[in-house]
Amino acid sequence: MTTKLPLPGQRYRHVEAKLRGAEWVLSKIFTGTDGIEYAALEAAGDRTQRKTLALSTVMDQRRFQPIEAPATKSV
Repeated sequence: MTTKLPLPGQRYRHVEAKLRGAEWVLSKIFTGTDGIEYAALEAAGDRTQRKTLALSTVMDQRRFQPIEAPATKSV
């Protein structure tokens, strides 16, 4: 079974997050010097809050759920 890799801009919510607005945006995927693939995440509400996790952790739906980006209004 092939697993589709997430793309930058994909939004996630930690399954244990108590706040509804606690969304994380995938900013980039990179391979560390240890050979492990990592995901750099930024808080959707405050891009100065950042975290780096193993990509496998972000893709584990028991920990993070992908969410749809907020709809943009067309003018």
